[in-house]
Amino acid sequence: MAIYFKGYKFKSLVAVFFKFLEAVFELILPLLMVVLIDDGIILGNQSVVYRMVGWMLVLTLSGYIASITCQYLASVISQRIGGRIRLALFDKISSFSMAEYGLFSESTLANRMSVDVNAIQDMIARTIRLAVRAPMILIGSLFALYQLSPQLAKVLFYFVPLFVTVIVLFMYLSMNYHKRAQKSLDTLSLKSKSLLDGAQIVRAFSREDYEEEIFKTMNDTLAHNQRKVGVVASLSNPFTTLLMNGVLVLLVYLGAVEINAGSMSQGQMVALINYCTQLVLTLIVFMNLVMIFSRGAVSSVRIREILAINSTLDDKGTKVLEEGPLSVSFDNVSFSYPGEKRRVLNHLNVDIEAGMKVGFIGLTGSGKSTILRLLMRFYDVSDGMISINNQSIDSISLESLRSRIAYVAQSPQFLEGSLESNVLMDHSGDADLLLGLAQGSDIVSKGLDAPVYSRGRNFSGGQRQRISIARALAKPFGLIVFDDSFSALDMLTGSRLRQAMRESYADVTQIVISQRTQAVVEMDRIYVVDKGEIVDVGTHETLLESSSLYREVHELQSEDAS
Repeated sequence: MAIYFKGYKFKSLVAVFFKFLEAVFELILPLLMVVLIDDGIILGNQSVVYRMVGWMLVLTLSGYIASITCQYLASVISQRIGGRIRLALFDKISSFSMAEYGLFSESTLANRMSVDVNAIQDMIARTIRLAVRAPMILIGSLFALYQLSPQLAKVLFYFVPLFVTVIVLFMYLSMNYHKRAQKSLDTLSLKSKSLLDGAQIVRAFSREDYEEEIFKTMNDTLAHNQRKVGVVASLSNPFTTLLMNGVLVLLVYLGAVEINAGSMSQGQMVALINYCTQLVLTLIVFMNLVMIFSRGAVSSVRIREILAINSTLDDKGTKVLEEGPLSVSFDNVSFSYPGEKRRVLNHLNVDIEAGMKVGFIGLTGSGKSTILRLLMRFYDVSDGMISINNQSIDSISLESLRSRIAYVAQSPQFLEGSLESNVLMDHSGDADLLLGLAQGSDIVSKGLDAPVYSRGRNFSGGQRQRISIARALAKPFGLIVFDDSFSALDMLTGSRLRQAMRESYADVTQIVISQRTQAVVEMDRIYVVDKGEIVDVGTHETLLESSSLYREVHELQSEDAS
């Protein structure tokens, strides 16, 4: 984490210095009180009284100014460093391939960027404000007590091992319970998101009671773990206060004995009480720091866990794709998803010339969509090579690759905002025209400033697909790929959309993945995929004669249509 302090180390030292000054002033005040009482009040020396009161006022104001300065610097430093950590997390997560995304749920990533970073910010701020002052007051008070009365200081030293044991115990319990609470929060957040996204399904299948019971169980687990954290935090201060006040009572009693014996003055006794009070308050602060450090330590581990991950995608490519239609080649490509031995694709060989219109068709789970994910480099191939314009795909920069390919995903996703912002995605263009090409006149009627909610849930499935297609058309591209992007469209709308694509983008390379033969019937070449392998290649007419799988799918769909 030290890298995130770059540029703030000097400010941190300045803040620590001001907190050090505050601690020094606070330690001097009881000594001035001894002089005030013994040499001023008891002896009736008014000049000493005025002088000591004046110095005490100066030190108090100086300590206040030093404290305010430290508080301000601590707030600035912690917020800026927290912002850097949050940005680093966002950049790291954005660089993840689909393999890394699969390691964490969306809820835990969100919690680590918010809850855990906030815990780190709080730890940094409290460290600057209190971590220096607490040891300074602790050591200074003990030293001053020893100067006032070595016998009483020794009594206090005897209790140090007990204090250390208590602090270590509370720290261990706090870290352990906080870690459990964070995991429970991640689980509950994921379940909440799942319930909100699947609200219609839950209601359609009358699973409200069942899901409510599961949510209640998870919520009770989180509450149980958080109660443990709360119990530890709430017991730490009272237990420390009770223990220290018990020691204070013992010291006051022993101090009174020494006063009666004439070995200690009244002013020294007042100073002793002040130093003991400072020790009590310092130990309470120290226990609070233990709780904060416990949470911060757990959060730091969770954050470093994300930052330590290296993406399996190596974006060292430097080549840039030129404008114009792109050619694509799959040379003996095989692929297995991370952690799986089963080959999703086996020895794929595909040649797509620039400007060609190509379709891939196959049964569910045959590996069609995986072909496009490899082409977009969401994953890297396990074996073989993919080339675009006769250049290995990993030699091309990811930015150039993805900027030149228009990708229409199987399941459209959206960012909250307006309809226009989701179509253009910061590209220049006419959203009305693009939606018109995508056969979205009914969508245009809503207005370009119509809101788009999370996952586009305020639009129907067909509308989401057409918005996704319009969005792909908004960027300059040399290849457009449709990943089963017409599945929610009726046959007439789908036919009109494909006709518009043929007329408006006749020279652009197109790849269509579909389970419907109607979607690929006019393609220049069609690849039939089955169990991760290409089993047949040809046009619609030739495949009807040569491919039993293609013919069977086409006949079944023709019967359904009739």
